[in-house]
Amino acid sequence: MGQQVKCPQKMKAPDSFRNPGLWCDFHRDHGHKTEDCIALKIEVNELLKKGHLWEFLSEKAESHLSKETTGKPTEAALVSPPRQD
Repeated sequence: MGQQVKCPQKMKAPDSFRNPGLWCDFHRDHGHKTEDCIALKIEVNELLKKGHLWEFLSEKAESHLSKETTGKPTEAALVSPPRQD
């Protein structure tokens, strides 16, 4: 089986706008926390749409996604908008 996850593009924000105290494991770079990484959320979404990663979902999440969709998760069901606080 070939590689499923795409390598992320470099962060778009210039270094001067990035927070050097925050690390993203997905990008392997400073700027934001891994859990706030939109690129990672989009990639996970794509993998779920292709039928991958379902074994890692909790029963509650899988049930929710199955009800929200016809067996295939959608971006709206998985990626919540960034918090504005």
